[in-house]
This record gives sequence, C-alpha cells and structure tokens, in this order.
Amino acid sequence: MYHAIMRSKIKDVFASLSQGDYNPVLSSLAPNFEHWFIGNHALSGLRTSMLVTRAWYERLYKILPDLRFELTDIIVQGTPWDTTVTIEWKDFFTLRNGKQASNCGVHIIHFKWARADSIHIYCDTKLLIEYLEIQSAHGVEEASQLPLVG
Repeated sequence: MYHAIMRSKIKDVFASLSQGDYNPVLSSLAPNFEHWFIGNHALSGLRTSMLVTRAWYERLYKILPDLRFELTDIIVQGTPWDTTVTIEWKDFFTLRNGKQASNCGVHIIHFKWARADSIHIYCDTKLLIEYLEIQSAHGVEEASQLPLVG
C-alpha cells in the first residue's frame, strides 16, 4: 500500500512540474537535502539550500517554459523511513527556434518519512547542452550561465 501511495505522489509531482509548478517538489524536501543534476552546464550542480533550489527551478522554467514530462516507469523500494524511488521519464518542450525537442532521463529520489533528502537527476547531457546552446543563441541568458550551487 505504501509503495502505491508513493507512486501516486510521484505522478502528482511530475504532473505539477508539467504545468510549470515546482512548489510540490520544494514542499516535499526534507530540512537537510541535496538536489543534484549531472553534468557541467547551466542546470548542473549540487544544491543544498531551499533558496538556491528555488532559483534553480525558476531558471529551469525560464530556459524551458513549456517543459512537460511523460513518466515511463516508477520503481519504489524500501520502507517509509528509507525509501528509494526511481523515475524514468521522457520530457518534451519547444526550443526558441520553434523546433519541438525532447530528452530522456532518470530521477533517483531518496525519502525518509515521505520527505525527500536527495534528488539526483540524470539525462542525456550532450543533448541538453545542445538545447541550452540553442536557447542561449535565441536570447535566453539563463541557458548559458554558470550552475546554481549551494
């Protein structure tokens, strides 16, 4: 039953993200957490403060304002005090050059008592960097900035 509840919660959070609402992610974070995105680009890096993590989501939606997710698999393992959720996804968005684009990836989220204490995000970073370069070339300054960390 617990795993079904967590699966439903994850679906709801990603549905909110697909609507541009990242507040459910922020409200699910534990007091001490890490939010990490693989690579070396404007969205990469490690965040451990709510202020910087909120700024990261603001940047994400400035770069990809119509970002939406399709979840392809959700695996929930563990107990309420030690849960790992793996989410496989494909995302979709429109680039500033008018082309439709997508990427695929995985979130690995660890929960303690339904509070996320780590979120690790993996995707095709080579493809993402190409998309960031297109967005930057079309005036999206945030796409070429240094990673938000801290």
